[in-house]
Amino acid sequence: MKKNIIYLFTALLTIAAFQGCKNNGGTEVNSEINSDTRAKIAELNKKLFDGIVTNNVTAVKALFSPDLVKKTDSELAIVIDRCSKRYAAKDFEVLDEYLSTGLKKRDNDTVRSAHGNDNDYSIGFQAMNDEMYTSVLVTKGLAVNGAILAVYGKYGNDWKINILQMGDYSIIGKNAIDYYKEAQALYNKGYLVDATDMIIIASQLASPAGSFFSYKKESDMHILFSKVIDEANATFKLPVVMSQVKTAPQIFQMSPQVVEEVGHQGVFPLIKYKSSIKLSDTVALKAENQALQQSIGTVFKGIDQNNQYILYQAYNETTDGKTEARHYGFIQKLR
Repeated sequence: MKKNIIYLFTALLTIAAFQGCKNNGGTEVNSEINSDTRAKIAELNKKLFDGIVTNNVTAVKALFSPDLVKKTDSELAIVIDRCSKRYAAKDFEVLDEYLSTGLKKRDNDTVRSAHGNDNDYSIGFQAMNDEMYTSVLVTKGLAVNGAILAVYGKYGNDWKINILQMGDYSIIGKNAIDYYKEAQALYNKGYLVDATDMIIIASQLASPAGSFFSYKKESDMHILFSKVIDEANATFKLPVVMSQVKTAPQIFQMSPQVVEEVGHQGVFPLIKYKSSIKLSDTVALKAENQALQQSIGTVFKGIDQNNQYILYQAYNETTDGKTEARHYGFIQKLR
């Protein structure tokens, strides 16, 4: 699975470390914000969302500040086209919104959620206006939902976007924190392969608004990621030769695979292996895969207990991960 796609539009330099930033003015959150101001931003957010999902570059650009237009003019059409396809949702929800006032230009501002749980996060940026409005939007109804971070600045009586960031927020209804907790639970039970898959997905969702966005549990996620990946690499030396199978297929790659098909949605293990059987001999290839399915749990603890499906791809030649070689696929349904 490819790493989450992140697109960055900003008229400013990204602040590398938010921990030391302070809100130099006052910040109001969600319902604390004046209803008229919220209504104005809600209208702009709707225009932004509609412009993105309908691939209307002109509509999106009309919301930008002059500096942001200059920064993004040459690449805007390409990015909006990609995002319109990736996040083709019918609707969105406001995760949180923040109004920061009393700022000075180039102040380092940080807004923090206060949900009181592990999903809390902070967003840091450099102010361009005395008043800044931060909207965190999330698409709805998709297998892979995206986050849209729009940071507006007040220009006279108008609000214009200074920062726009888009990235994957959730996969099959779960965000980075959900997958992190699953990885932690699996690891504690000794299910190393499944823990590895879950922490990889967690890492791909950990920065839905790029370096502007940081989960409160980010450090814990980094620690678990390093621990699980290091242990998996030390435990399973690829290729893993499945000597339990007569033809001794060689597993050369394992990774989490997102399945978006309705009725079968989920994140499942994908196992790629080299077979000595010609791909054209589908009868023999299927028999080998059946034997592989029967023995897979003896090598990778829990993989046949924790998943609804395991996906397999048989190759005659290993791949470098950049180019896709011919292969034959199988699906093991476990429950």
